[in-house]
Amino acid sequence: MNDDDLSHILKRAASVLPAALPASMENTIMARVRTDDGRAKRWRSFVQWLLILATVAAVATASMIGWTLASRDTTHTTPPTMNLFREGLPK
Repeated sequence: MNDDDLSHILKRAASVLPAALPASMENTIMARVRTDDGRAKRWRSFVQWLLILATVAAVATASMIGWTLASRDTTHTTPPTMNLFREGLPK
């Protein structure tokens, strides 16, 4: 197959009109799309709950990690030593 044959085939394929669905089939498909809103609502609800639960789990995990790290931190448990009290009165 050369370039001319390929070009001819592509032009011919582009010019062919797509076959339309039979009217009876189109009506049944559109009727099903109109009435099958329940599946979309269930999926939407599932995805929303999944996102909500993932957010709650992330916040709970971050809180637990923060609490654990804060409870192990000893920086603020003892007051800092002050040079004034350690050295005595200045001369």
